[in-house]
Amino acid sequence: MTQVPLTNNDLSLPATGNVAAQNNTQVGFLGRMSISQKLMLSSLLFGIPLIAVGGMLSNNYLQSAQLARQQALYTAPYQNLEPLQLALRTMRGYKANEVPKDALATALKQSDELLASVQKTGSKDAVGLAQQIQADTKSLVGKIGSNSVSADDILKLTGDILYTKMQPLFGSLADKGQLAATPSAQGRQLAQVSSDTLPTLLPKIGGAFGGLIVTFDDISSKQKGVITPVQKAQIEDQLNRANELISQVDAQTQKLFATDDNLKANLQPLYKTALDDTLKAFAVAKEGSLGSGKVTVSTNKLIEVSDKYLASQYKAFGATVDKLNATFAAQEQQANQRFYTLLAILAGLTILLLLLLRGIIASITRPLKFLTQASQALSTGNFNIKVPVTTQDELGQLSSSFNNAAAQLRANAERNEQESIESKRLQNNIGEFLDVTMDIAEGDLTKRGKVTEDVLGNVVDSINLMTEELAHTLKSVQHASASVTDGSKAMLGTTQQIQEGATMTAAEAQRVTAQMAQITEQIRLMSENAQASADTARRALLASQQGQEAVTGTLEGMQNIRREVQGVAKRIKNLGDRSLEIQEIVDTISQIARQTNLLALNASIEAAGAGEAGGRFSIVADEVRKLADTSSQATGRIAGLIKNVQAEIQDVIISVEDGTREVEQGYRVAGSAGERLREIGALTQQSAELAENIASSTQHQVDGIEEVGGTVQQIASIAQRSQDSVEQGRDAAERLEKLAQDLNASLSRFRLPA
Repeated sequence: MTQVPLTNNDLSLPATGNVAAQNNTQVGFLGRMSISQKLMLSSLLFGIPLIAVGGMLSNNYLQSAQLARQQALYTAPYQNLEPLQLALRTMRGYKANEVPKDALATALKQSDELLASVQKTGSKDAVGLAQQIQADTKSLVGKIGSNSVSADDILKLTGDILYTKMQPLFGSLADKGQLAATPSAQGRQLAQVSSDTLPTLLPKIGGAFGGLIVTFDDISSKQKGVITPVQKAQIEDQLNRANELISQVDAQTQKLFATDDNLKANLQPLYKTALDDTLKAFAVAKEGSLGSGKVTVSTNKLIEVSDKYLASQYKAFGATVDKLNATFAAQEQQANQRFYTLLAILAGLTILLLLLLRGIIASITRPLKFLTQASQALSTGNFNIKVPVTTQDELGQLSSSFNNAAAQLRANAERNEQESIESKRLQNNIGEFLDVTMDIAEGDLTKRGKVTEDVLGNVVDSINLMTEELAHTLKSVQHASASVTDGSKAMLGTTQQIQEGATMTAAEAQRVTAQMAQITEQIRLMSENAQASADTARRALLASQQGQEAVTGTLEGMQNIRREVQGVAKRIKNLGDRSLEIQEIVDTISQIARQTNLLALNASIEAAGAGEAGGRFSIVADEVRKLADTSSQATGRIAGLIKNVQAEIQDVIISVEDGTREVEQGYRVAGSAGERLREIGALTQQSAELAENIASSTQHQVDGIEEVGGTVQQIASIAQRSQDSVEQGRDAAERLEKLAQDLNASLSRFRLPA
């Protein structure tokens, strides 16, 4: 395909004033964004609802996991409450000197561990109850150790701890830990049984049996085993009350078993064993008292069956607490799994959307890239281009229109090139014809002009015919001077034909002149448009350079932000290290307080054993123990505050690290934008230089066409003068008759054909 210059008829361009107005229009925010950025912004707007829904679901799952952790934290003291309750119930029915030593040691150990476990929850009410339980337990152990309490007193003191202090602690932990808020029916029922049913009913059952032991021992020692009617009524009342409590426990546990078959399979055998052992214990008490009206069962036997049913009861109680903790752990794990699964789904959807968006952007930017490259090639004068049409959307239609426009420009270029060739050929023919006419003017009538197919062909043919006739006439005049009159008439006819040919020559020359003027005007407009394109390219180059400077400034600012954020992260981490050191110091103080408390307790026990001599030392030991308790409480609060500070510091570190990563990502994106701006600047520079070259070449063509127009104008002037000369020749022919003699002398200089 031949490349030709682009004319104003081939492509409509806006007027110069409109171009200036467009260049002065301010570009909005969206106008400064690329197509890829606009598509990304649209995808982000459409993705906000998805992100919001994912955030809400993630928050729900995190809250569920947090609730499960909180519930597990508040049920942890149950691991100490259950053996402590068992130890206290084991003491009931015994005299002070007969209470098992392992029960006393278990009570002290579990009361200390209970307080430490409750302090981890941070609940002030629960901590207060745990401290009171610890103090009462130690006081009870001290009194039992000093043998200063009776079996009745032990029954009352343990009952006070079990009902007044321990039972509210179960309820406080259940309320503060929101155990009833667990989503599963199994978890709610387990929480009900572990925090209310068993802690409330089991001590009451034990209290009834402990009362029977005390009553039987009193009857055996004071009444020789004979039961009075009042005592019989009391025993029957205690037995009935115990049966009612056992039925309540059985009803509540049956509700628990109904929630889950697996739970039923694991716990029901334990509860059945505990129920059977309890019923057997009360059956032994009933048969040993009401059967004969006398106490026929020994206290040791009652204590033996009591220990058996207590062990089975608290084995079932402990298994229930374990199931409750396992339920909370499973709920936390399930919530975490759902959270991570949701994160994986959201990540997968995000990746899928990004891939889809990437494909959409590629389907839009690829045709635009082809169009841009083709436009740049077209601006350089390369009309042999064709944009591949790969879609049927607006871009495909635009590509088809561009191909049609390029084809039209190519056809116009070929047509203009053909006209240029014909113009040059006409100019060459005119030059050759002028040489021939000069020879003819010098008298060589043997010369003939070359007859061509263009507009000059008729003129040349006429001149050739005129020359031929003139030569023939002159030859005839030479050979027949006698027939001058006839020759002059023939010459007049020939002159008429020459006049008509000259007229036609002048008309054709004028038409050619008009066409050359039109071509010159079109090329001049094309030159002006090329110059305007060069100006636009220079302005685009300036804008790209300014954008590159702005991006460079942005990169420097982001680099400073990155350094500052890294410094803040380092300082916050140092602060977290210092808080860990403080935590170690607080732990050391807490251990010292516990040791001091234990020493004070031992001192109180020793002072109590020393009698009056150790009374004042006991007062000092109590003050030391109170001071140790206060120190332990203060260190507990300090430890809680430090943990909160550490958690907040860890959150700040994570946020700072996220911010650092965001700054790094922004820095890389800004750097990539700067590279793209530099590439655009280089391409714009090349475009401006090419537009300048087009404008210069077009101006040279205008100058050449104007020279051709001047030449054609000269041809028209020559034709007009030829017409005047022919008219003068006609006048001369009329006078030829008179000048025949002179003509023969003049014709002697002409060279005539043979």
